Amino acid sequence: MPGSRPVTLDVPAGGTAALVASPRTGTAVARVVVGLTPPRAGRILVAGRDVTGLPPPRRQVGYVPAGGALLPHLTVRRNIEYGQRKRERVHEVANDWVDSLVTHLELAPALDLLPHLLSEAQRFRVALARAAACLPEVLVVDLPVGATGAGRLTDVLPRVCPPGAAGSAVLVCSADPAVLAEIPVRVPVERVEAADR
Repeated sequence: MPGSRPVTLDVPAGGTAALVASPRTGTAVARVVVGLTPPRAGRILVAGRDVTGLPPPRRQVGYVPAGGALLPHLTVRRNIEYGQRKRERVHEVANDWVDSLVTHLELAPALDLLPHLLSEAQRFRVALARAAACLPEVLVVDLPVGATGAGRLTDVLPRVCPPGAAGSAVLVCSADPAVLAEIPVRVPVERVEAADR
């Protein structure tokens, strides 16, 4: 974007930071970090690795887009498993992790349902489980203002961390005061050109 400034973020493993931005800017940054849009300048680092030129499946970045973007023709279980389909992981370990996510996020009763039959809170948890299913090193959550389905992030995010692991670095893109009140590390941005991690 013309006249924009680069943004620098450093989120440690297991830490959470918020990018305080308009929905358009927050989504733009999220897409750059995930790899859906190239940055105009700068680099994206994940655990010290430069992933700027890598395609999304090779970045080890999970993404919860605004609204969840669940696939309407797939059941809850199939939506969650969809997050693993291009990951190079041992299937037994991955399947065990999906089962753990389902339990921790209280999704077992909804596994055979289609997304339109879920509450907003359930849809958010399914999108979160799908993003966490590939054991990402970074988790990007795009939350527009008024997205009530997210509930208290401080209650939900720890549930997607494997036992004994440091956890993912979590970047929340939002301008919602209720969401931001839960996250002590906040970086305000009006217009951005590139995102660094």
